[in-house]
Amino acid sequence: MGALMHELPTEERTDFPAAGARARRWRRFEDGLRAWLGTCDGQFHTWRARRLLEADGDPLSAAPR
Repeated sequence: MGALMHELPTEERTDFPAAGARARRWRRFEDGLRAWLGTCDGQFHTWRARRLLEADGDPLSAAPR
């Protein structure tokens, strides 16, 4: 899985609040997402998304950064 917001260097997360209620809300969301991705359902959806991207030629890898 890719890096979550709190794992990115500060210069890559300019839209992410460093403190306060919004930061706590995002942190809870990312913690919940990480927990869900660890479940059978989350692993299946991750696998399925990868299969769909492979079938479409992975448009994310061709996107400009």
